[in-house]
Amino acid sequence: MPAWPVEATLGDGVNVVGYLGKQLALGDIGRLMARAIPEHGVDSSSLAFSGAPSPAVDPPFPTDEVIAHRTTLAVVAADQLPVLQEWHPELFEATDRMIAYCFWEMSQLSDAGVRGLDLVDEVWVATDFVRDAFERVGTVPVRRVPLPIAEPVPSSRARSSFEPLADTGDRTVVGVTFDHFSVLERKNPLATIDAFVQAFTEDEGPILVIKTLNAEMHPEPHGHLLERAAGRRDIRVWDAHLSRSDQFAFLSHLDVLVSLHRGEGFGAHLAEAMWMGVPCIATGYSGNLDFMNDTCARLVGFSMIDAADGGTIYPTGTQWADPDLDDAVTALRELVGDDDRRRALGAAARSRMAARPDEADMVATIGTLLHHPFA
Repeated sequence: MPAWPVEATLGDGVNVVGYLGKQLALGDIGRLMARAIPEHGVDSSSLAFSGAPSPAVDPPFPTDEVIAHRTTLAVVAADQLPVLQEWHPELFEATDRMIAYCFWEMSQLSDAGVRGLDLVDEVWVATDFVRDAFERVGTVPVRRVPLPIAEPVPSSRARSSFEPLADTGDRTVVGVTFDHFSVLERKNPLATIDAFVQAFTEDEGPILVIKTLNAEMHPEPHGHLLERAAGRRDIRVWDAHLSRSDQFAFLSHLDVLVSLHRGEGFGAHLAEAMWMGVPCIATGYSGNLDFMNDTCARLVGFSMIDAADGGTIYPTGTQWADPDLDDAVTALRELVGDDDRRRALGAAARSRMAARPDEADMVATIGTLLHHPFA
């Protein structure tokens, strides 16, 4: 991997390193920080780490590709920090203060994530749920930095221009959206299929659309998804790469967004839908509770179960949420059958997002922590 050049004299700002050229949620957050930090008066340099297998972002995000400061903010998964060091030792050699801005979807870090913390001086997090997970490790200071979600700007694409929505007319569309790199078992779309099948007969009216990403790189889990949806004309699975504005447009055309997740570090897709007034049904657990409650979303009850089938990412012997299927069925019937309830919940969701911290608040917190790291 080509080394990043290091300025002869390093400044007092911050190098922002992340998946700036990759199409994934943590890449979106890295791009947000790389753009907002200098716009709000903090000196910075941006560097694109290519450690994620996700496709390239379109359009490309401009970066500086130079180490210009003594402090680095790595918007990188904790278990990827050793990879970042292996590929770019010059970054760690030039950095006096290494900060990781991390997310995690379970209450306990993986062993690889714990090892990654050995390479940083502190961790910044966006939610109370993630803060608790990193504080349990107890090896580095953990600080809360609010994550703003800007109001989405959808493209002008009509509902009928999206393949699975083309013939839906005025039927109620229930949606699920997830990236296969985020792990099928955690995102748990199979539970939404089961709840939808229990809630509605095939010809009752509503449509369930499951929008996926990167199915070609995860054929086995995608096959499980297709098998579970098979035999129902009212359930459609659609894998497609969309631009950010088209993804927002797709979300905006849903009548209900469902996330029966087992754990979320944040849940940006839920926050984006709420901004656009799309009512959400979501598991009442983990990072999404930082911006969701019963006044602005239909939260589904859950119990805690062993995290079986979590693959190699999530540690064995830990637990995650098992959303209550009966409650999910009830929630679907409540929202699909009540236009007024959907409108009221969507309006409350939008108001909740508008009241959240904005980019200026985030950068103000970052500025304070850069100058007073352990205040």
